Amino acid sequence: MGVKGKLAWTLKIDKVSKPLFQATYRELLNLLIQSSSNVDEINLKLKNIGFKVGEHLLMDYAERIRKHAAAFHEFASTLQLAYKVNSGREFTNVWISEDKNTIKFSDENCVLCQGVQITDMPGLQYCNLISGVFKAVLDLRGFKGDTYQESCRALGDEVCTWTIRQLV
Repeated sequence: MGVKGKLAWTLKIDKVSKPLFQATYRELLNLLIQSSSNVDEINLKLKNIGFKVGEHLLMDYAERIRKHAAAFHEFASTLQLAYKVNSGREFTNVWISEDKNTIKFSDENCVLCQGVQITDMPGLQYCNLISGVFKAVLDLRGFKGDTYQESCRALGDEVCTWTIRQLV
């Protein structure tokens, strides 16, 4: 993490206990599972919640952000910084396609699904909240795009990966 990220994490961002956050997130998932008829409905509800979270985060931090992404591919660094500032960690990998219309973010130690193993819900995107946050940032910054979770450690994948794609 660079100096700006460390300063923001240390001085500017309110903290919450990681175990408290993880327990709250797990209970949110339990409620979604109980109130939904299928995995696709759970994934959509989780993404919609993430969108609302993203709206709040963007509004809270918009005044503090000095440079906004002007081109779609610049969201790679914008969202990497946002992830650092809000989680205290960087994505393990960030990939931008040659045409600069697709960005993939991966985290080998996703804070949302650490310690979670799900074997009975194929297709669940346990960390899809992140996709919703990304969607809110894209929409509120005036970009048309799609976001989704591609892989998830909670479901046995090696990393959690989220994809954002610009719709042209």
